[in-house]
Amino acid sequence: MYSRPFTNPPEHIIRKHKAIFGTFSGVSPHLDIRGMRAPYAGIPFPTFLTKLRIKSRINYVFAIDGFIGLAEIMDFKVLGLSEIIFWNTKTGKRYVYHAVMPPRRRFIPNITKRGICACYRKSRFLKISWGRNHKHGAMSFSVKGNSVRPNAEGYFYSKIDDDFHTDCMFVNPSPTSSRCSATWFNTMEIKGHIALNKEEAADSAGLAIMTLNRTYIKVHSKIKIAYGLGIYKERKIAFLLKNSNLDAADSDRYNDNVLVVDGKQTALPPVYMTHPFGIDQKWIIQDTESMVDLTFTPISKNSRVLNIIALRSSDNTIYGTFEGVLITADGEKISLKGFPGILYRNLIRFI
Repeated sequence: MYSRPFTNPPEHIIRKHKAIFGTFSGVSPHLDIRGMRAPYAGIPFPTFLTKLRIKSRINYVFAIDGFIGLAEIMDFKVLGLSEIIFWNTKTGKRYVYHAVMPPRRRFIPNITKRGICACYRKSRFLKISWGRNHKHGAMSFSVKGNSVRPNAEGYFYSKIDDDFHTDCMFVNPSPTSSRCSATWFNTMEIKGHIALNKEEAADSAGLAIMTLNRTYIKVHSKIKIAYGLGIYKERKIAFLLKNSNLDAADSDRYNDNVLVVDGKQTALPPVYMTHPFGIDQKWIIQDTESMVDLTFTPISKNSRVLNIIALRSSDNTIYGTFEGVLITADGEKISLKGFPGILYRNLIRFI
């Protein structure tokens, strides 16, 4: 059976202009991939130009009290994008709020011990924060609606010492060793609420995934990410499955795919995601090692196309349910049916 061990994380991801690739239990003090030598076709471009090609993204996926959603902040250096999207899992109704953030020194910090990522617009406030020294994490938002969507606010708080908490880091060639992609993956239990139009809402318990990724991007980047998150047969389950044109050439050794069951993590093999009948219809997610055999049935989709100067971004964020089987490192079969999740497809052209 496929096996990819977790090792201790390095103090620095980049050492002497080369990345330390691997799958790590825990995370380095800095998620910083700057400083690789000649990352594009071996041409020694000036450092300030290669830094501009590093794209950062933080995603916070949550499932709590009848809602499932995704908060995202993307850093393109010259500007930032912020979005909060969530669905009522009982009705399938979606709520979407996004904003473009003007240039500033740094949208997403590279320090993993503590940090804040935020969009400070009054009508689109979103903040994701973590403080590993104080053993907590939080996400909050307050957004104004319009004639077709309500005002909304939410707050989630987590403790790092809960039973479901995991930290792991993946540093992969992207697609070869001249460039790299680094991802910090974090699962947690949360307490909080979502309130619409200032209605009172009591705090309840839920689960969340936070991922922070930095990548040397291509001119054209394509990525598909599947998040599964919830409680199934009294087991707390979360997984991340990713497929992109930035994947490592040796994806069996290096990828971001991971499964967490009751706080125990399993590194998964590379997967293929296909939608033979269109993105609105059933997706098939499989590997070649018989550890991942899932289908994803969409319930509600949100699409967004953004054109700003040299940036074109096309996103599809889909809420739906997973059905199928996942195998843990111990050989345990996790059979899912009607398991909630989000599938995210992103196309970027960035000159």
